[in-house]
Amino acid sequence: MADRHIVDVDELPDGRRMVVFDDGSCVVVGTAQRHAHPVAGWEWLGAHRRGAPASRRRTPRRTASPAPPGSWSAAVRAAGAADLAATGRPGPGSTPHQRADELLRSLLDPVQSRDYRTTQGFWVHTPRGPVRLGRLYHLVHRPIDQPHLERILCVVPRQHHDLPLPDIWVNLLLTLAVEPDEFFAVANLVGTRPR
Repeated sequence: MADRHIVDVDELPDGRRMVVFDDGSCVVVGTAQRHAHPVAGWEWLGAHRRGAPASRRRTPRRTASPAPPGSWSAAVRAAGAADLAATGRPGPGSTPHQRADELLRSLLDPVQSRDYRTTQGFWVHTPRGPVRLGRLYHLVHRPIDQPHLERILCVVPRQHHDLPLPDIWVNLLLTLAVEPDEFFAVANLVGTRPR
């Protein structure tokens, strides 16, 4: 395997870091921090059960300033745009949205990938039943213990307004795959409907 070099490190709003390498690949490292519900007056599903009081939403902070024209960072981003045009894959200087979309697509299986390409959404299977990601604040859950209904859930990462949409789907996809109980513990039940 050839040596890879780090070309950029982006601070993510949830406390993690995204490390970008010169071959265009990226890795998210760190642990996401717990956070208050983004909608004032709402609480996470299960917050009382775990004794976590709801707190007021903080104003998002800016994590990085834009690179001035002519700087090394601006040159790296321009090179990334050229890589995308030439290869169809984001390079090291691509936008956060392009990198997040590339990361998301790399995590999807063929069925999810086809669904995401055509509908911008996909199903994730969990021990509690499948969850459809693709519509912010409106995630459809089909509980296996209640086959006659669908639950509408709202789950978003802290300061999600600062994140590219594909990064939100990556965050939720990985949480559902690795810690589904944590996902359902913080999910806000918006409503139910018959299937």
